[in-house]
Amino acid sequence: MHHRYPLNKSCLKLIFSYLLVLIPACDIGNKENGNNEYTNFSLEDINPNSPTFGDLIGPSFYKGNASGYYFGDQGWGLCRTRFGVLNSLYKDLVGEGYNNVIIAGINGIAFIDSDLSGMIEDRVLPWVQDKIESDIWNNWDISLRDFVILDANGNFFYIVNLTDFDPSIESNYNNLKQLLIDARNN
Repeated sequence: MHHRYPLNKSCLKLIFSYLLVLIPACDIGNKENGNNEYTNFSLEDINPNSPTFGDLIGPSFYKGNASGYYFGDQGWGLCRTRFGVLNSLYKDLVGEGYNNVIIAGINGIAFIDSDLSGMIEDRVLPWVQDKIESDIWNNWDISLRDFVILDANGNFFYIVNLTDFDPSIESNYNNLKQLLIDARNN
């Protein structure tokens, strides 16, 4: 006789939260030379609300800081919502004295014609437009709504896709926050 033990949503969330922290993500760094440093890029911050507006940003710009890169479609509501949560997370980190953590967003080449205004409205995070010359989405093997965390040396630390992993859920929010804090000291 087989017994079935149903898992409720709380139990599943707890299990997933532990898996997020305990299971390392696959290395999607620079595969050609075998190191974990991502292909660097420099793209212009196009968010006028960002302190780095007009600057060329990328991993080398943020060397010495843990950095998180959110890959979204600036015209898609769910991408805008997730980026808004990341904006709040960044403000919380800075408010708690974590000034060496950066979060930036990268719009995909395919979404260049999408409306930008809803993505950057009331947000201080840098937002850049990927280009054919840099092709970060392809070079980093990215999917829509991936959030890639690099350590202070620009090395891969963690990746999570924010499609199903909703950062507005408190436990997920706290896990992302802790990952960014941990990446500072990696």
